[in-house]
Amino acid sequence: MPQRTKRLSFSELKVGMLVLASIALFIFFIFSASGGFRFTPPFIAKARFAEVDGLLPGNEVRLAGKRVGNVEEVTLAIVPTQAEDQNTVEVTMSIDQDVAQKWIRTDSLATLGSIGLLGDKVVDITPGTQKGQPLPSGSYIQTSPGTNIRKIISGVDPLIADLTDSAEQIKTLVAKVNEGQGTIGQLVNNPKVYEDLDHTIVEAKELVKQVREGQGTLGRLVSDPGLYQDLKDTTARLERLIKQMDEGQGTVARLIKDPELFKKLDMTMTRVQDISERLDLISARIERGEGTIGKLINDPALHEDTQRTMANVRDITGRLNQGQGTMGALLHDRELYDNLNSLSSQLVRLVYDFRQDPKKYLRVKVSIF
Repeated sequence: MPQRTKRLSFSELKVGMLVLASIALFIFFIFSASGGFRFTPPFIAKARFAEVDGLLPGNEVRLAGKRVGNVEEVTLAIVPTQAEDQNTVEVTMSIDQDVAQKWIRTDSLATLGSIGLLGDKVVDITPGTQKGQPLPSGSYIQTSPGTNIRKIISGVDPLIADLTDSAEQIKTLVAKVNEGQGTIGQLVNNPKVYEDLDHTIVEAKELVKQVREGQGTLGRLVSDPGLYQDLKDTTARLERLIKQMDEGQGTVARLIKDPELFKKLDMTMTRVQDISERLDLISARIERGEGTIGKLINDPALHEDTQRTMANVRDITGRLNQGQGTMGALLHDRELYDNLNSLSSQLVRLVYDFRQDPKKYLRVKVSIF
C-alpha cells in the first residue's frame, strides 16, 4: 500500500520561519557587536609597534576612548636593520569609515592600552586636529609607546628597594629609641626627662592661669582694656603717620619721595665721607709725627718745651695774682687803676677840645732877629 506524504501544517511552518529569523537576528547582533558586520567598506589603518604585549585580532580599536573598530591582523612586518628600529610588529585595524575620515589625521597617535589593569589589550587612537590632513585608507598612523604591566612592575622595583631601606632605617631608629639613645630615647626610657617635661607642663599651665587672671605684663596686655585701647591708639597713630608719609607730608615723606632732597642728602653724605677721609689722612700724619700737632704729640723735646712754657705762664699768672710787677699792680692797685682811668678821661676831653678848636693848641709864633 503506498505511503501518503505528510504535509506540514501552517503553524509548524510559522515556527520554523520564526526560528530561522531568530538565528539570522542573532548572527546579525554578533557581527554588529564584533564590528565584523558593516554596510559600508571599512577604513583600513596600520600602525607599527615595538611590542604588542598580547594584542590579538578582534581586539577593540578606540578613538578617544570610544570603540570605532577592531584589530584585523597582527604580524611581524620587518627585520630591523639597526638596534634603534624597534617598531617591527605591524597591526592592521578596521575602523568605521565615517569616523576615520573625520577624526583620524596625520597628527593622530596610536598607543597600546588595556581594559583595566589586566584586561584585554586595545589600540587607542587620539583624534587629529585641524592642523593635520585626513589619511587615506591603508595609511600608517604614528605610534607612541604605551605602558604595560611589565613596565609598571619594573618601575615599582626601585620603590620597593627604597621602602626596604626605609624599613631598615626605621628598625635601627626604633632599636636606638629602645636603648635610650637620642632625645626620643631619653624621653621614653629616662624617668627624669619625663619628670622634667611634666614639671615644665605644670609651669606652663600655671603661666597660662596667671595670664588669664591678668597677672604680669602679658596678663595685663590680655586682660586690661585700657592697655588694649592704648595699643589700639598707638596703632591708629602709626597708620596716620604712614598715610601722611604716603601722601608726601613731613620731612621723612619728602626725604622718601622728593628726588631733589635725596640728591642734597646724598651730596651731604658724600661731603661727610670726604671730610672723614681727610680726617683719617690728618690722623695718619699726626701719628707719623708730621706737622705741628704731630710733633707736639710725638716729639718729646717739643713736649718738654711746651711744659716749660706752661710752667712759665703759670708763674707769671701767679705773680699777677699776687700783684707783683706793673701788670700785677695794675690788676690789684685800685689807686693806680683810678689814676689811669682819670688820665684816660682827660685824654678823651683833650682830643674832643682839639677837634672843636684846633687853633687853640696850634699857635705858632715866628720872630725875626
